[in-house]
Amino acid sequence: MINQAKQAKLQFLQSIRIDSTEADVEHKIIIPLLNLLGYQNTDWRAQAVVGQAKIDFLVHPSELEKICSPYLIIEVKAPNKQLNHNCWQIYNYMRQARATLGLLSNGYRFRLLYGIHDQIVTIAEYTQADLLSKFHLFYGLLCKATCLKFGNAILQSQQRLNLKFLALIAEAFDSEEATNLLEKRQNLYPGVQTKATPTTEAKEKRSMIITVFNNKGGVGKTTLTINLAATLAKLGKKVLLIDIDAQANLSTGLGIDPLKDVELAGRKDITHLLIEPKTKLDDVIYRKCWTDQSIQLDVVPSHIRLSKMETELTRLVDSDRILAKKLKNHSYDFILIDPPPSFGKVNGISLMASSGILIPMQLSPYPIRALEYVVTQAQEVGDYKDEPLPILGIIVSMYDQRSTNFNLSMVESIKDILAKTSGGEKVPLFPENTWIPRLNVVSQCPEKGYPIQEAEFDNSLNIQEREAAQKALEKYNNLATHLISIVQRGS
Repeated sequence: MINQAKQAKLQFLQSIRIDSTEADVEHKIIIPLLNLLGYQNTDWRAQAVVGQAKIDFLVHPSELEKICSPYLIIEVKAPNKQLNHNCWQIYNYMRQARATLGLLSNGYRFRLLYGIHDQIVTIAEYTQADLLSKFHLFYGLLCKATCLKFGNAILQSQQRLNLKFLALIAEAFDSEEATNLLEKRQNLYPGVQTKATPTTEAKEKRSMIITVFNNKGGVGKTTLTINLAATLAKLGKKVLLIDIDAQANLSTGLGIDPLKDVELAGRKDITHLLIEPKTKLDDVIYRKCWTDQSIQLDVVPSHIRLSKMETELTRLVDSDRILAKKLKNHSYDFILIDPPPSFGKVNGISLMASSGILIPMQLSPYPIRALEYVVTQAQEVGDYKDEPLPILGIIVSMYDQRSTNFNLSMVESIKDILAKTSGGEKVPLFPENTWIPRLNVVSQCPEKGYPIQEAEFDNSLNIQEREAAQKALEKYNNLATHLISIVQRGS
């Protein structure tokens, strides 16, 4: 027997008579019953159209809409109708909706149905008195909590099946992207093991700390850094981004507000990592995830206070190697550092911590003129390091695809400057298939706080913007793949 409190909640069962209408049963019995079962008004739809059927109540919480077919449908009849004479209708509805459970009721009687592979069976039929005495069973089967557990169980089963299938595909096609995705997802489902998922020990691990640097601003440096990092993560690499620019453009471009998310939240930032001896790298990491779960970036955010730290940094013992010491024994495949477009104290700190440099370059006269200075400064810093500091290459960004002849002349200018600069002959220009075109959607993504990959889920973008984003993604994928090949060769 249910307790008196539960009996009181079921008093609505007494609100109909034999001459009540079907609408009375819906509003006085079914809707209160759904509320009692834990469903919100947004968890069900009345008069829902599925195929050729119009179902009285389709119970399908939004959490499960993309996971499985509806858990429960309810067909309502007037109190003077016999349930036995109306079974075929709900059978048809259940088959069309592929619903797991069905409830047929005239307010006085409640028939529970179960459907599997188009076969419908009756579980139980309750009178109002039965419902009062056996409500714990009725509730346990039909409540929202059970509905969600059932849906999540289906999701888990489907994910495991998908993972096993992905393993077979990765192995058969020798797909690096499929293998990387498999390894990420396998952390959630460790029971799935295949030949296509080699252990970390079996892989040759190469990592690199890279400063993305150009003394000339306005070349798309920060946008390039964000999207390159996201693409590397998409390819299965573990990536850390360090914002060491007081303007904090990289932080805000990833949706991190230095005031609200860092300062007011009591979090630490790059200034604490540089100034405080006891602050460790893990203390300042901010983890960012987006709709695409394969993209996860660790970020060390910046803050405007960094602009006032020049003098304090200079006073520190061996200050140029502060960041290098904090990054020892890191676990990342790539660490990308975004410094300001100038050459000050923090730029020297960044380069001393780095094992390579990438130079973003716009095919325009002024940025190209700065190239000699960037190469020379990199070599000067490299002379103070215990290990070489190679310039991994020049990445072309924000280029106008329509200006073919102009682009060719700018490429020749780059080659001329490199040829005349000491050590410049060793600096490669990345291939044209890695050049990032000037596109509004690319520049707008940091304003919205996400990398270019997240544009896929931005419903505010029109068709042309979506197509442009996909074009940019292709270039970033080529760029990331090219960079990975350089690192694997040992640059």
